[in-house]
Amino acid sequence: MYASYKEWEVKQQNMNYKIIGNNDYCHIPISIFTNRGITNVNEYTHLTDDVLIPYDNLDNINEAVQMLGKHIKSNSKMAIIVDCDVDGQCSAAMMYSYLKRLNKEIDITYLIHSGKQHGISSEIEMSESTSLLIIPDAGSNDTEQCKQLTEQGVDVLVLDHHDVERTNPYAVIVNNQCSSEYSNKELCGAGIVYKFLQALDDCYWNNYADDYLDLVALANISDIMDLRSFETKRLIDKGLYNVTNKCFEEFINAQNYSMKGKVNPHTIAFCITSLINAMCRVGDMEEKDLLFRAFIEQDEEFEYKKRGESEITKENIYQRVVRLCKNAKSRQDNQVKKLLPALRKSVANDENTVLFLKGNNIPSVFSGLIAMKMASYAKKPCLILRKDEENNVYRGSARNFDNSYVPDLKAELLKTGLFNWCQGHANAFGFEIKAENVAEAIKVLNKNIDSDNPLPIDFCFDYDEFNIGMISDVTSLENCYGTGIKEPLFVINNIVLEHSQGVIMGKNEDTWKFITDDNIAIIKFCNPSNDKVLDFLNGYDDEMCINALCQLNVSEYKGVITPQIVILKYKEAENV
Repeated sequence: MYASYKEWEVKQQNMNYKIIGNNDYCHIPISIFTNRGITNVNEYTHLTDDVLIPYDNLDNINEAVQMLGKHIKSNSKMAIIVDCDVDGQCSAAMMYSYLKRLNKEIDITYLIHSGKQHGISSEIEMSESTSLLIIPDAGSNDTEQCKQLTEQGVDVLVLDHHDVERTNPYAVIVNNQCSSEYSNKELCGAGIVYKFLQALDDCYWNNYADDYLDLVALANISDIMDLRSFETKRLIDKGLYNVTNKCFEEFINAQNYSMKGKVNPHTIAFCITSLINAMCRVGDMEEKDLLFRAFIEQDEEFEYKKRGESEITKENIYQRVVRLCKNAKSRQDNQVKKLLPALRKSVANDENTVLFLKGNNIPSVFSGLIAMKMASYAKKPCLILRKDEENNVYRGSARNFDNSYVPDLKAELLKTGLFNWCQGHANAFGFEIKAENVAEAIKVLNKNIDSDNPLPIDFCFDYDEFNIGMISDVTSLENCYGTGIKEPLFVINNIVLEHSQGVIMGKNEDTWKFITDDNIAIIKFCNPSNDKVLDFLNGYDDEMCINALCQLNVSEYKGVITPQIVILKYKEAENV
């Protein structure tokens, strides 16, 4: 146990790492790819449509086309569930837009969740005359709900990519996870919808499916699909090359400054996905409906009066949606900011390998977000548990952190045999566990998991072997970084910091930066008050030597580009 919160914080600074694979810092790009399991680097960096898998490798896809065709022919009333995340929005928008393009008279409506529910939740209410329910990006495990619908005479079509946890014979399910002939398991719901639209193209002699590849790209990035999949990466590349959806276009235009004019998986995930997810969490039903109408490109115009101004201006639906998503993100961040301090203090003395945090005081829409932030903060997988007193069970959200010592958190929890279910992705999912099993689950996980595993890094060398070309090599791959292909981590030893080159920065004076003779910035943000380099800069010594865990990138400010070494952790070293 740690005697204090500060002692726990110091422990996080310990340097414990291992080199993964190739430490060839003379050929950084090749080493980065091979260290992540991509052996044919030339093919990966020059992907063609040859890597795309035929849609008919998906089980039940022909039956799905026949089911939809039957309802189109009979002019049935149809409904689409819009799942409550970016993939859900994109998947449903693609399906809805395609059907309306196929025949604008098709009788189809959409159903939106009020919170962060998935699939056929209890609040989903369909018209009694509905004959076909389409569920993109969910539904595979909604066995009981699908059974009830079929008994009422409603056909159910599921276009999903989540792991199938239970048998569901009451729907036609198209899902890459349970299709043995479909090798790519890293394709999201919108990807499965795209394959279904390709099948519809062939059935109805159209060529519409590729027009929705921009939404396929946005969804795969947002749903953290592994970019090491050649097919997924190819679809993302094609989609981002030709963005035509008006709503997606407006997000890119509005976030151009934050994205520094770069449209790639990293900038989209941080600058666009986060806004849409915030709306899905805290937006009201009117705002969520507006968001979906924007994604299906229902051109509308609104009157708008800016705060503090008397003049009324006009904005289109896309401008309005982006503005409201930014407002939702601010509301979300303010609420989460109030919850985090107490949670952070609560884990100061927690030596368990997986954090189990009670979350009855946390709004359910924030469970996943809080779990993610706490996992990232504590560098431990995190479960947020909410008690269902009536059934004496805990339900909640589980999240893992980057470079975790647990590669597949869901598999590790299921292996205990103590969870009723875990549904979702390998490291981001929901779960249920009986209350009496929680203590035993913690005990078993502590026994099975080694949390002292070293941090995987790509390169380790002395600072006198460093050159500015290494930064160019790292930044040249910026369009490739994303899930599965993380930016490389470096350990650079014997970095000599010269007092005359250093400065303390920031509103709180907690950031330090050194500019070398080669005009390279060595910088570390948000340091504690007792940081040794801050003490050094406030003292009189001429030099200080450190070994550092770091990343290489460039900063841009007012048109000036500066190559920099960003220090993540360090320890003091002897001058050499």
